[in-house]
Amino acid sequence: MLSRTDQRYQIIIDQVETIARRQSGEQLHIGFLCRSCGVTERMLRNAFRSICGATPYRYLRQRRMRDAHEALLHASGTVTVTAVATQFGFMELGRFSVEYRSAFGERPSETLRRSLGGAGYRPATAGSVHVAA
Repeated sequence: MLSRTDQRYQIIIDQVETIARRQSGEQLHIGFLCRSCGVTERMLRNAFRSICGATPYRYLRQRRMRDAHEALLHASGTVTVTAVATQFGFMELGRFSVEYRSAFGERPSETLRRSLGGAGYRPATAGSVHVAA
């Protein structure tokens, strides 16, 4: 059973999740989240540390990374790693690739290749992510 404080914290986390789903791919700023949830920055940070074990920034970044991973796993057609990364708010493509590999044990291009079954996969072209092995 959650304490009264943790119950309040869970409500805050649920509100942030709803906002994050509505604004998928956008980097959400702490001030915006605080105003949207009607809480102070300290309370928002405490809620995330208590319930999620991470700061709001870290938690939301990991959430966007999981969303990008799902998009790559279920990609079809001519989807590129660059398109997926930028769709989920990752503008520094090299950093995205490094963090992605750390989180999922493979490069984003490898996930994309697997999702496309190897057939029809085109190597990175100008403007696409190129990750060195």
